[in-house]
Amino acid sequence: MTQSQWSSRGGRRLRAAIAVTGIAAACLGVLPAASASAAPRIVVPGSLWIENGAFTNFVLCADATDQSVLLESTQAAANNLYCQWMQIGPDSQFGLWNLGKNQVMAYTGGNQGAVVMEQSGSSGLGSNAEQWSWGGQEDWGAYALQSFYDSGQNVDAMSPGGDYPRTDAVHTRGWRHGYQRELTWNKVAAQ
Repeated sequence: MTQSQWSSRGGRRLRAAIAVTGIAAACLGVLPAASASAAPRIVVPGSLWIENGAFTNFVLCADATDQSVLLESTQAAANNLYCQWMQIGPDSQFGLWNLGKNQVMAYTGGNQGAVVMEQSGSSGLGSNAEQWSWGGQEDWGAYALQSFYDSGQNVDAMSPGGDYPRTDAVHTRGWRHGYQRELTWNKVAAQ
């Protein structure tokens, strides 16, 4: 099977899985609690937080107002559908579908390229730009979140101004440019 056949087939599988997962999320995720006084639980069963390896109290979230991907504190992310993800596919090649945005996370190309939200199948770079892979586990216990389109580009949590969590839209960065811990992530059950 050629790379283009795999990419096309992978993209079709990703879109089909997103449709099924979206229906399940709609049915399971926002049902009100049994007690009238309790707040509704808006954590979809099986959804993930993508938590940073350096800033462990920060997770990836889709921006509700535009197509950006941002970092949010775990406190701000609690019960927030825009911070909940479904990994669709194996760790070697998968899509990250956001429950609040109902879109996939995508790489836009180049070193320090923006990470954005878009409709599945709409990337100008092709379906591989909408897919990701987990690198090997690092000494500190986290994994590089790599673009499948360009495995040298990793999702970066570090602020361009220094070694603290970024407050602007998330971009990618090459592994050899600066600290690596900020390029690593863990998937944990959403809360």
